[in-house]
Amino acid sequence: MPGERPNDDIDHTLCTDFGVPPWTPPGPLPRRELPEQSEVVIVGAGVTGLSAAMTAAQAGRQVTVVERRFGSGATSRSGGIVLGDTLVGPVNGFDDWDLVLRDWIVQSGAKCGLAWNGCLELARDGSLPDAPIDWEENGRVRLAKRVGGGVLDPAKLQAELARMARRAGAAIVDGVSVLRLEPSGKCSGGSHASQGVGVVTDRGLVRGGHVIMAVDAMSRRPSFDPWAERVITVALTTGPLTDGALAAIGLGPHQSFYTRDLPLLWGRVMPDQSLLVGRETLPWAAVAAGTIRDGIATAGERLASRVRGLHPALRDLAVRHVWGGPIARAVAGVPAIAPDPRIQSVLWVGGYGGHGLAQAFRMGRLAVSTSEAALRSD
Repeated sequence: MPGERPNDDIDHTLCTDFGVPPWTPPGPLPRRELPEQSEVVIVGAGVTGLSAAMTAAQAGRQVTVVERRFGSGATSRSGGIVLGDTLVGPVNGFDDWDLVLRDWIVQSGAKCGLAWNGCLELARDGSLPDAPIDWEENGRVRLAKRVGGGVLDPAKLQAELARMARRAGAAIVDGVSVLRLEPSGKCSGGSHASQGVGVVTDRGLVRGGHVIMAVDAMSRRPSFDPWAERVITVALTTGPLTDGALAAIGLGPHQSFYTRDLPLLWGRVMPDQSLLVGRETLPWAAVAAGTIRDGIATAGERLASRVRGLHPALRDLAVRHVWGGPIARAVAGVPAIAPDPRIQSVLWVGGYGGHGLAQAFRMGRLAVSTSEAALRSD
């Protein structure tokens, strides 16, 4: 194949041994054939890819999204907590991204279980008031402040984004693995022509004018990895709490929380009053070594012990689900759009570091703006 480089095929991570999250997977997508050509090709049908697809299609672009297995990636493994800040806190230019996602959900009528109760920022600081939160983990864990945010069902959000992207005219082709990317000369689509990209898949070749790699921690090229750090995070869900137990630990319906110091603990109250809590971590090498299943089980045991030790009301709490999910971050700890150094029409989007829902939705839109600017300059 022209432009092929040995050992530069796309390296994929497929979430098969990562455990089963608590969300009901989105239903299968209608079968579509892979087109020979598309003005914009988006790889990955998570929040980033579908946000980009919807935005580009609404702008009149011919859009094709390719996805290996819809509903199996990092989006469906999220805890479903919507926050506006980046991994490293407030950053200029990243303000109020949670509100962007919230407003779209409300205005579009997307049915994804959104509840907007804010989020509790906790600190290990015994000088803080002991109400409403007074937990024990490496000192007293108490409420430092309340920040904006909410919770939702990420699998339902993904299904709603896919539905609305298709309604806007985007084609989503499920069951496609991208093998490699190749420069392919001029590629026309819609009303523009541009330096094209050959997206080589296990179901054939599609030529795109521009390609958005919306894969975050799921895929990379060995010769180019825009995200400096990759890790597996582990979370769990418990059995339901009684009203009394929930009140005793200082949480209410649909409430979310996180600690601002280490060891990191974040979580939320689920609709049935169970707790979803993260996190423990595993090194990325566990994937290549084939030890991910055992690693997640061991990390889940550590996390369960931490949760049960927070408060007497949690001491005998049962664990229902333990699962992991891959995350990636850029050096600065903020999401980024990274141009591929080998193929000028390819953009890699991600680096969320676990803060993916609101950021991914916004970054999908920004990736389209960047691609549009490139299309106009071609």
